[in-house]
Amino acid sequence: MRSKRKSYHKWTVVRRFVQFSILLLFLSPLFFVEVEGDNFFFGSLSSSSLFGIVLSDPFATLQVMLASKTFHLTFIGSALIILLFYVLIRGRVFCSWVCPVNTMLDFIDKIRGIIQLPDKHMDRHLKVYFAGLVLLLSFVISVPVFEVFSPIGFTMRNMLFTGGVGFWLLLFIVLFDLFISKRGWCRYICPLGGFYQAIGRVGMFRVKFDHDLCTGCDRCRQVCFADPDILEPAINREEQYVSAGDCSLCGMCVDHCPTNALIIAMRKSDNLKNEYWNDERIKA
Repeated sequence: MRSKRKSYHKWTVVRRFVQFSILLLFLSPLFFVEVEGDNFFFGSLSSSSLFGIVLSDPFATLQVMLASKTFHLTFIGSALIILLFYVLIRGRVFCSWVCPVNTMLDFIDKIRGIIQLPDKHMDRHLKVYFAGLVLLLSFVISVPVFEVFSPIGFTMRNMLFTGGVGFWLLLFIVLFDLFISKRGWCRYICPLGGFYQAIGRVGMFRVKFDHDLCTGCDRCRQVCFADPDILEPAINREEQYVSAGDCSLCGMCVDHCPTNALIIAMRKSDNLKNEYWNDERIKA
């Protein structure tokens, strides 16, 4: 049995390190001199090159292919590298560990901890429908729709380097988050988050509940980045693992559980009863 002593927020510390390391990686071409005309890294979250290996955002790739009505194996291959990584780990880890907009909203959340602000709840599956709509429009109007106005792309390109439209999009997201709905953009609107939610049920890792230690204090629901509803089946002892595709493995629920009833665990196999093996805790 695990200790009931509350542990330090190790997953939050690790996630912060990863978030800022990725931001520095994308800024690295500004600080490192090119070697024989090449940077070890260059690009954006839509498409980049790391040590000469081209990496592409799967959702952006789908939009471009649908808009152009053409399929390039090289382009698909660069997207499959990223897609397979997220399928292996868990789709929405992009949102909580990589996305710069989420990094910004993590700190905006601290304002909500001080001031009581409105929080309108919506259907968390809306963003999946928005993702489908983006793909459909990309095909119909021959333009990769989300890539044109994506605040995620603007954060890396316009906001960090040139300012402009990206600033106003991010300002809208911040105001929406503060005065209408907590994490409203991430939970209900972002098409990229919807894409990763659609593949999020696949993956080796997920949050596991120890029902013997869980006291039903509801602390996990209060800090959930994705949507508190995804925790309901586990809290109600209907499931042992958080299986919803919306879970981003941010680790907030694990870090804030006062009885250490939650861990991030590796799923080894499914049986017909939807039970899982391997209770070993992942080392942060």
